[in-house]
Amino acid sequence: IYRTMRDWIGKPIHQDLDSDAVLADLKDRLPTRPGIRFRTSWRGGSNEDEGSVSIIIHGDDTGKLEELSEEVERRMRLIPGIINVETDRELGGDEINVVMNRDIAQRNGINPNQVAYTIMYKEIEMRIQLKEEDRQNLEQLKNITFINRNGRAVPLSSLAKFNIEKGFGEIARQDGKTFLEIKAKTTKEDLGQISGQIDKLMGDFQLPYGYSWQKGARFMRMHEQDVSFQRAMITAIVFVFILMGILFESFVLPLSVIIAIPLSIFGANLALFLTGTPRDMMAGIGMVILIGVVVNNAIVLVDMINRLRGEGYDRRSAILEAGSLRFRPILMTSFTTIGGLLPMALGNAALIGAPYAPMGLTLIGGLFTSTALTLLAVPVLYTLFDDLSLYFKRVWLWMQKGREKASQTPVTE
Repeated sequence: IYRTMRDWIGKPIHQDLDSDAVLADLKDRLPTRPGIRFRTSWRGGSNEDEGSVSIIIHGDDTGKLEELSEEVERRMRLIPGIINVETDRELGGDEINVVMNRDIAQRNGINPNQVAYTIMYKEIEMRIQLKEEDRQNLEQLKNITFINRNGRAVPLSSLAKFNIEKGFGEIARQDGKTFLEIKAKTTKEDLGQISGQIDKLMGDFQLPYGYSWQKGARFMRMHEQDVSFQRAMITAIVFVFILMGILFESFVLPLSVIIAIPLSIFGANLALFLTGTPRDMMAGIGMVILIGVVVNNAIVLVDMINRLRGEGYDRRSAILEAGSLRFRPILMTSFTTIGGLLPMALGNAALIGAPYAPMGLTLIGGLFTSTALTLLAVPVLYTLFDDLSLYFKRVWLWMQKGREKASQTPVTE
């Protein structure tokens, strides 16, 4: 079909295009004609929902939902990267809508319920009892007759008008309310960016009382995934902090090491932004791994400072000497790790369709910024937290002396 369309348009065909590329190419190259609206869709296969986003409208009246869906569809087409928008009603087949003229039916003494039951019976008969070639058509439906009060046969065509309309196929409900889903096909992979654009476009969308909208299942999965990664990152930071507190025998100095984590997260997000890589599941996994990796350089530096101070160095001299001794090893370990991650970041390997490149870029960006700033930020914070630790020690000693003095004061009756 695509080849035929391209031949009809009179333009060359690009080879080796996937489904998204075909739809995007058709959208860009099909001519616009007054009164004609093109729709494209790609159905079938196990990855039918891949590359699609949706908005769900909840309400009670299916007719009102259809009316609201037209405005939602118009707004979604304004989002860059959207190549097709369709609603659940596109899945439905054509239906014959019989609209009774109650005045004519009343003059003939024919009850509308009688007409409804008769048509319902005919519909069941067509679907169950008759063969395919014997099923009733529209003309036969119009010729169904009813006996009026005068005993004359009146055809249904004189009592009602007939419209062929697109049906809903099925009426879906969620939490007791009818809903209609508007689905859009997109070539963009950054769901977070698309989610923000949808919020912006739908921000001033006025809905009647009792109607509401929400983003579809793919956005819900993305939100749940983000929450899971945030919890994993918080848990990893807590475990790293507790472990360093036990090793350093202090829960104040490890705070100077923790600064490497936000520095690495900044670098990871910067790498994803500069390369235009979406923050997907693999990038989230890279963020969690990064927490346990980037603190190594800071731990090595702080440990050397403490060792030198134990040998008699003053704090300032210990910091300068530790920075000089650990500068080369820190650079060597960081850049060898970055070099080992380059094939992952630049390659096209994937696991069940999820590429490894975002994970590699996340780790490389985080390691790069944390390494560059560790030698500057960690000594500064080490000094501040060491002063804070000394301050608390002085306060504790002052309180201890106050208690001892109070205990030694004689009590007079």
